[in-house]
Amino acid sequence: MNCRSCHSISHTSILDLGHHPWCNDFLTKERVGKEEKYPLHLVQCDECELLQLNYTVPKEVMFKNHTYVSSTTKSLSKHFYELALENKCQFDLQKDDLILDIGGNDGTQLLQYKKVGLGNVLNVESADNIAALSVGAGIPTANAFFNEELIDEKGLGGKVKLINASGVFFHLEELHSVIRGIKKALAEDGILVVQFMYAGTMVEKLNFDGIYHEHLCFYTLRSLKNLLEPYGFSVFDAYHSDIHSGSIIAKISKSPIFGKTASYESWLEKDKKYNRESFLEFAGKVKSKKRGLKDLLERIKSDNPQTKIYAYGAPAKGNTLLNYFGIDNSLIDKCVEVNDLKVGLYLPQSHIPIIKESPEDLPDYYLLLAHNFAEEIIERNKELIKNGVKFIIPFPEIEIV
Repeated sequence: MNCRSCHSISHTSILDLGHHPWCNDFLTKERVGKEEKYPLHLVQCDECELLQLNYTVPKEVMFKNHTYVSSTTKSLSKHFYELALENKCQFDLQKDDLILDIGGNDGTQLLQYKKVGLGNVLNVESADNIAALSVGAGIPTANAFFNEELIDEKGLGGKVKLINASGVFFHLEELHSVIRGIKKALAEDGILVVQFMYAGTMVEKLNFDGIYHEHLCFYTLRSLKNLLEPYGFSVFDAYHSDIHSGSIIAKISKSPIFGKTASYESWLEKDKKYNRESFLEFAGKVKSKKRGLKDLLERIKSDNPQTKIYAYGAPAKGNTLLNYFGIDNSLIDKCVEVNDLKVGLYLPQSHIPIIKESPEDLPDYYLLLAHNFAEEIIERNKELIKNGVKFIIPFPEIEIV
């Protein structure tokens, strides 16, 4: 393979998780057992240090129709509102400034920009079904993949004041076409705001379940700089956010018109400890934990076969966890979800049926697959916990609440 950033062919294996189905390939009953599997293998480029998967599932398979929607998570909406307000104030954004969101899903983030008085927005969303939700929410939406050709087609060259890419850069196979499109679209004083799951936090919290086929790249601040600076971009601000178990939000200008912030310099220094050695150590810890969770579930079922264990939430990351650990419908009876697009389907490979979350159907234990939103979920369910339902939080250490 060639590195997605620098095109080098030299790379080192970090963590091979085997073959998995595409993580968002939730199954109808007729397709159970017929899902295709692909290599899920994390490697690091020996030249630019980018962590990445060594295999790409075609984007048309992953991003033309899927079931992930941003609006189901309250803490995510709150985070997006705070970020919109922050960007408005930091860059003195005006109501007529054009704000473009790459892969803006159902429009949740752009709705927050509208709430802070910035209504000139455009969502570029590739999934047909999700783009329709965005349109339904009143967000102008281009149902397409973002790239240089789209900017030419829409006549957007030099017209965009701020481009938002939240949780998108690690999805991109055509990195360089996207970056050229961003550079062409931005006004001379335009800003790119990138939010990405931080490889350093993945290492610290052992969040290996964030490794799945949609996440092609895993950035440090250093590897993001290596990608963008050859195009003349200047990364000038960066800070850590707790969203998605730990992300970096980076602010980038089309040319070096801003001085580097103290926060940026601090994170660039912290970044140095996340290197080949720390990534291989992370991989070793993941392998050592492979049995722990499954052993716990087997003990619970062995002590009382009538004990009901449900999965809580059906995030894509949950499928990496279940499938790598070998946990399936023999241990987990059902999976509860609030996202209607997933209800009635089955998790890929584990074949656990997904049902609508309901107080009428409660288990003895919930395995919290959406553990990156554990605080919100535990708070929402404190009455259930008080009444005896237990929550198993799998990371960073197994905890029963």
